Amino acid sequence: MRPLSETEIRHSFINCSQGEAQRIHLPGQLARTDWGSQAFLGWIDPRSPHRGYVVAETANGPEGVVLHRTPHRGKPMAQMCQFCLTLHGGTGVSMYSAQRPATKKERYSSLGTYLCSDLGCADYAVSRKRPEGIRQMEETITIEDRKERTSDNVERFILRLKERSRS
Repeated sequence: MRPLSETEIRHSFINCSQGEAQRIHLPGQLARTDWGSQAFLGWIDPRSPHRGYVVAETANGPEGVVLHRTPHRGKPMAQMCQFCLTLHGGTGVSMYSAQRPATKKERYSSLGTYLCSDLGCADYAVSRKRPEGIRQMEETITIEDRKERTSDNVERFILRLKERSRS
């Protein structure tokens, strides 16, 4: 992923107004981000832990999505993140939903998926982080291929989010 400025990140969000994007709390370590090793930029809002953000390089340039985490209900169980394909036990995976951009008739809907609860998928994809207490699947692909697969999964999610808003 190429380095992004604060302005580029704020202008990348496709499912919130520019005013809302200006109020987003960006990650504190943005200046120290190792952009070359990132599949995408993902973080949890430190002031609102049920809000998360994802910014990825897509065919249209950087595109960002505001996500809302659904609180865990019932008995925690092992699940797989749909971005990085990492298995997590307990509450390591959460349901996140993203509001679709406004349609021509100004109707809104959302799209949900299961993601790493901490949105640390980019770190899990390149083995900088490992979930505790659960064995991972053996993979024969390289770390670069895992990073690319994660980037592709994020881009497909963003594309699916935008698809229905064109009707």
